[in-house]
Amino acid sequence: MDRPDPSAERLRSRLGRRLITAALLGPVVGLAIGGVIAAITVGTWNRATVMVLVGSVIACTMLSLLWAGYSSLESPDPGREPSDTGRPLADRSDLTREESDAGLPPSPSG
Repeated sequence: MDRPDPSAERLRSRLGRRLITAALLGPVVGLAIGGVIAAITVGTWNRATVMVLVGSVIACTMLSLLWAGYSSLESPDPGREPSDTGRPLADRSDLTREESDAGLPPSPSG
């Protein structure tokens, strides 16, 4: 049986913890924010208050899950980014060219 990649294991554990935390805290924060918004804008307990609460709970839950998912990703080490070729820019002569000072005018300072 193949051993999983250590970076994939780190991602899986980080993502799991953060998604669970976001799923628990998102609705609580949404309920608090919705309660404040409903108290300020509606003022009385009616259908509008319930809709503000439900909408804020759903919005905060979705935003917290999105934020948790993005924050669990990590950037690859410099030089270890994934690519289609071994040396992406060096292998494509139409994308790179050698530069020289031959075409530049002489500088006034010497």
